[in-house]
Amino acid sequence: MGLLQGIIVGFKEILAHKLRSLLTMLGVILGVAALSTMFAFVEGMFSGWKQAIEEQGGIEKLSVDNNQIPEAQLPFQHMTRKRRRADATAVMLSVAGVSAVSPEVMLREDAFVEYRGKRQWCELVGATDGIVPIGNHVLAEGRFISDMDRKTGARVVVLGSTVAAELFGARAPALLRRVYIKGVPFRVIGVMHNYELSGMGGGHFMQWKNRFTFVPLETAIKRLGTGEDLSSLNFEVKDSARLAKVAEAIRNTLFFLNRRIINYSVRTNEEMLDRFSEISGAFSISLGIIAGISLLVGGIGIMNIMLASINERIREIGIRKAIGARERDIMIQVLVEAVVLSLVGGLLGVCMSLFLTQTIGAIISATFSKPIVRVGPLVFSFCVSVVIGIAFGLYPAFKAAKLDPIEALRYE
Repeated sequence: MGLLQGIIVGFKEILAHKLRSLLTMLGVILGVAALSTMFAFVEGMFSGWKQAIEEQGGIEKLSVDNNQIPEAQLPFQHMTRKRRRADATAVMLSVAGVSAVSPEVMLREDAFVEYRGKRQWCELVGATDGIVPIGNHVLAEGRFISDMDRKTGARVVVLGSTVAAELFGARAPALLRRVYIKGVPFRVIGVMHNYELSGMGGGHFMQWKNRFTFVPLETAIKRLGTGEDLSSLNFEVKDSARLAKVAEAIRNTLFFLNRRIINYSVRTNEEMLDRFSEISGAFSISLGIIAGISLLVGGIGIMNIMLASINERIREIGIRKAIGARERDIMIQVLVEAVVLSLVGGLLGVCMSLFLTQTIGAIISATFSKPIVRVGPLVFSFCVSVVIGIAFGLYPAFKAAKLDPIEALRYE
């Protein structure tokens, strides 16, 4: 029997027992759909993490965080201090490879902007112009805070897009309007880019940036009572390849500025991306095992149905062998039937995966983990289904090929 004839016979056998064949393929369908969908969700999750990190400054960003003092230095706790503007200046002067610095203070309480009886909460940050490239912020209209604004302690503010829209209206002009923060009047000089709300979920996962509102750093310290201690201190590195060396140089500079007391840490977005990569890898392995079990169950189903089919066709196989069919011909026929079952199941599984990823992706489009479908994982999942068909079809094919024709003809 030729390969083409074996495929035709295989399809005829499947069509002759439609319900049984569908139930047999169900395990393969679900396994392939689960494996492909898992790849799409992990890819989407990791891509969302990368996009979120890019929106926070990318891998070129270095952040200095306040930490608890080590136990060995507890006797010197009274000598500790948090980060100050002097730290930012010292790092810029002494560390090569730093292209921008962003000392920031945040108003933790009463972070409201008021306008003619309207009151809107915001993420109020006292900042310098360095926060724009480091935090990957985009200005939509007007201008950002300048060095002159800082030197003069100007009462100017750059509003987040959501804050401006809720105070003045979606399309109303915002520039040069007077608003109040903690009873202090400020003039609006700019409005930040708006991250549009989208998707069935009713939002965009970066919409938190729409509430960031900025005032000059010195104005926040002197007029809004934030204090001299910085809430965060961030740097941008010119060359990401030198990230580790620049981070070490910043640690050493702060070590001497802080009287050798280590109550800080220097964190890079690259480290965060590496952790996310490890997490996505763990997800892939865990979900891959679950999907693999589903495919294994599908393979067992194929083997089971092929063995049952052989028992039903023992006499037919005996007749074919008696009129000249070789063991190889019988083996090819049975193996092709098993592969056809897995092929059709794999194709249906890929179609189900596409449907699931599109449907679920539309529902959760507002989150950072919207699934991303790529050709590679789909092809891999389909190939796995084919391998399953071959692997679990070999034993029934071998058993059918080895049937004794005389005994088979006597079978009732």
